[in-house]
Amino acid sequence: MDNIAYQNKDIASKVTSEALIGQSLAPFGLPHLKVKAILPTNLPVIEVNELRLDNLFLLEDDSVAIIDYESDYEKANFVKYINYAARVIRRYAMANRLDQLTKLRIIVIYTADIASACQCYDLNAITVRIEPAYLINLDTRQIYDHIRQKLLHGEPLTDSERLQLMILPLTAKGRKPKQDAAIKAVELARQIPDRQHTIQVLAGILTFTDKVIVESFRSKIKEELRMTQIGKMIFDDGFHDGFHDGQGSKLIEQVCKKIKKEKSPETIALELEEDLDTIRSVCQAALPFAPDYDHAKVFEAWKHNHRPQPPV
Repeated sequence: MDNIAYQNKDIASKVTSEALIGQSLAPFGLPHLKVKAILPTNLPVIEVNELRLDNLFLLEDDSVAIIDYESDYEKANFVKYINYAARVIRRYAMANRLDQLTKLRIIVIYTADIASACQCYDLNAITVRIEPAYLINLDTRQIYDHIRQKLLHGEPLTDSERLQLMILPLTAKGRKPKQDAAIKAVELARQIPDRQHTIQVLAGILTFTDKVIVESFRSKIKEELRMTQIGKMIFDDGFHDGFHDGQGSKLIEQVCKKIKKEKSPETIALELEEDLDTIRSVCQAALPFAPDYDHAKVFEAWKHNHRPQPPV
């Protein structure tokens, strides 16, 4: 999604993650795991394109899970997983909540290109174990035909079937088959009667195909979205849903409190472990509301000035 604004990538990721809440991970081959909630990250020192905003989850057994996916296997990936784990642990430590972190899982979903992978990197002083899910075991044609038949007969899709449709491209082996499966998945998503479910599935397809399809095919998918106005729906609805759930307004409330204490944007960004440009934009939006800095009014002003635009 290189041509989609960074904010819109986060929105698609957020919409996708929200679709997992309360769901079993059976469509990924992990029927023994169930998502209980999305956990806020605010992780320190996050490099661009690494830990996504919404891939930290609380599972039903109260373990914390980092969920990532890979289209190839490299031993160097364990370095990334170590960094993920260290940042999550650090976050709990900084909040004096280490006693609440009793189990941390790293779940790696492998596309159909990978049949097996090393699950443990043991260096004696530190050992990293992942829990793999192999999508090679899923039948792409069978999933597609089953969902297509249900939609043809006007039957609603179950939560599990919508998740299967989101990851359908990842169940195909090879770049070309993945691209073809992505286009077919989008076509099926357009036929879902429930508008919100359509938005969820399309956001999921965009999120999960980020690493595995070339820009030319991604552009075809985006063109399909533009033709049906669904693309605009994803970003508009995702924006409102994402910020009215309290996440965005909570951040701005915290910033406003620190502005009242006459702290600089640099200090606020450091203390809240947020992107400096984001904090500066909030501080700029807050200027007209001095000296009270009503965070609700600041939020509305900031949201108006930084509303994501649909892909062009």
